[in-house]
Amino acid sequence: MITFGERLKQRRQELKITQARLAELLSVSRSAISNWEVGRNYPDLDILVSLSEILQMSIDQLLKEEPEMVEEMGKEQRLNRKRKIALRIIVPAFIAVLGLSLYLLYHNTETVNQTISPDQSTVLTVSQHASARWHTASWNGSSLIRPSLLKSSYVLTNDDGSQGDIEIRLVNLNGKTVQAPFILKAGKSHKVILTNRNQQFKLQFKARSGQYIINLQ
Repeated sequence: MITFGERLKQRRQELKITQARLAELLSVSRSAISNWEVGRNYPDLDILVSLSEILQMSIDQLLKEEPEMVEEMGKEQRLNRKRKIALRIIVPAFIAVLGLSLYLLYHNTETVNQTISPDQSTVLTVSQHASARWHTASWNGSSLIRPSLLKSSYVLTNDDGSQGDIEIRLVNLNGKTVQAPFILKAGKSHKVILTNRNQQFKLQFKARSGQYIINLQ
């Protein structure tokens, strides 16, 4: 019984094709051709198709009386089918996870932009009897300033329309001052850098009686 390797070598020699030339045509190494011819291993299905074209033999002719190789190729085909099925499941799942991650990142960015943006303004009204106390400012109903990976600083502006200077300080959720108070004159801005990204802060102000417009960017 002629083996696949013997049939391959015989046909290659009939066509006067060297091992090196056949290896070049198949984009494999010369040692791969040698291994096939001595029966050490077999080519995969894709290479076998190309091999049949080069040797001008059908795959049936090449595999004639080679049950071991046919079984090996059958295993490979089944494995390839399983890989394709896995890819059909994994790729859509990966795309879905990626899409969800991008959505959450975008949502987080939007949250930051809504909390800290040039359009966020608050009107502070201080009565005469409350001018000596600290008051907590809020924007869109929230008094919290949330630092994140995308935002670690913000700019406060005391609008030109305010009725004077305002004293501002930053406190943590326990009410402890985390940055020294500063005076913000009307029409002026001040940049505050958040050094601790793991905490949330509140902005407190103190001013003479009157109305003040503060922009948070």
